[in-house]
Amino acid sequence: MIALRRLLGGALALLVALVLLGLAAEGLGDPTTRQLGPETDAAARAALRAELGLDLPFLSRLLAPVGEVLTGDLGRSVWLRRPVAELLAETLPVSLRLAALAWPLGLVGGTVLGLILASGRPGLARFPLLLLSVPGFVGAVLAVQVFAVELGWVPAAGFSGWVSLLLPAALIGGALAVKLGLLLQDRLRALAREPFVTFALSRSLGPVRHLLAYRLLPAAGLLARFGALHAGYLLGGALVMETVFGLPGLGRLAVLALTNRDLALLRGCMLAAGVGFLLARFVAEALQAWLDPRPNAAAA
Repeated sequence: MIALRRLLGGALALLVALVLLGLAAEGLGDPTTRQLGPETDAAARAALRAELGLDLPFLSRLLAPVGEVLTGDLGRSVWLRRPVAELLAETLPVSLRLAALAWPLGLVGGTVLGLILASGRPGLARFPLLLLSVPGFVGAVLAVQVFAVELGWVPAAGFSGWVSLLLPAALIGGALAVKLGLLLQDRLRALAREPFVTFALSRSLGPVRHLLAYRLLPAAGLLARFGALHAGYLLGGALVMETVFGLPGLGRLAVLALTNRDLALLRGCMLAAGVGFLLARFVAEALQAWLDPRPNAAAA
């Protein structure tokens, strides 16, 4: 019930964000100037403004896109002269494939890293923190130079199937693994001080059973929440990787839409990423409530 309320609240916030995006677009200038050029006659400019709905009153320009989205109409791209829904249908599969590779890599790698950090000295966490401070584009450029240019294992740019996604997925999954590993080690160290863990140690259980049953299993709620939330982030958060590797995904499409001041296309990209994030958060909270119902019982 709590997850459903948050889903509805997030959907309302997404609609408000669409209005704020339109408000911000008012300060970007007239998009017809970029499309037609500064020397176009007034009649052609007025016709394009009417086609884009820019001749409507200010309030109507802000609220009209919300009504169109609610009716399933995402509009038409000014820059590419094609329906936004059609462009999203072409780019979303690439982003979904990238997420499908990066997400399990990050989840498995983060779990292993968290177990290693929690079993060692606290100072071991300094190295993952150092990696986390490196900008994403720096790691991407270095990876392209080593694995694509020097070794030739993967393509340097472009999309030619799953092999083109291996390197960017590894980079994104590595960043997720570092974040999850740091969070998980804090959770595991906190669980080590719980009474039931002390009781388990007194039973002389094997180290593997003790680690899995009495430390990792109670942290499953954290793994589920982190994994589901970042599955939503991956739809719109891979801007750097899609730009560096030239992947025709949702993130790169959003960057091009912003560059060309294509408000309808940018709105569609934001809507697709926002819906993906809301659905992933709903799944995460429902799964966490199933794994550990205590927070929901306390809230009730």
